[in-house]
Amino acid sequence: MDGKQLKKQMQIHLDSIKKDATEENMLFELLLKSGRNLNSTIESTNDYYMINDGEMVIALSRIDEKIVDSILKDKPQIFITLDRLFKNNDQLKTNTLLQMKDAGIEFKVV
Repeated sequence: MDGKQLKKQMQIHLDSIKKDATEENMLFELLLKSGRNLNSTIESTNDYYMINDGEMVIALSRIDEKIVDSILKDKPQIFITLDRLFKNNDQLKTNTLLQMKDAGIEFKVV
């Protein structure tokens, strides 16, 4: 394997989401992977999906402090989001983790 092939292989593992994956497909995959039924109640806001009346929140399009504050107010049991939404902002990611932990919310980054 030459350097070009190795770089291409590494890029695949950095972001495991296919470029043609739709937000809806990702949502249903995360529901299944988290043990939820596909018949779960899904409420869509501008920034995230609320599952089963606040049992779980899934953010797939963007994340920032305002969205994190909104999710904290909703007090879900679990919050799942994509690592790439943090755009290498380790401070936001760490603060989100700590805030979720303090609020008793399970925080998962995929």
